[in-house]
Amino acid sequence: MLLPTKHIKTENSLVGVGAEVLAELSRPKTVSTLFHDTQLRRRENGMATIHFDWFLLAVDFLFAVGALRFEAGTLRKLNQ
Repeated sequence: MLLPTKHIKTENSLVGVGAEVLAELSRPKTVSTLFHDTQLRRRENGMATIHFDWFLLAVDFLFAVGALRFEAGTLRKLNQ
């Protein structure tokens, strides 16, 4: 689930979804805005949409590895 395997495509693994989330964080966004923008990007690229719980697991993963921070109601990418 975390990493892509021969049964889990990259875009469906937590690492893949996390990369999409980081790509959408060019500026601080609320969780709902970030989820909406991520879904929109996936639809534009012909990928399946993801469930909100899977999106939150990807955000938790990014928070655990120190890639983003939650400040004043928004998510912010670190080291930018």
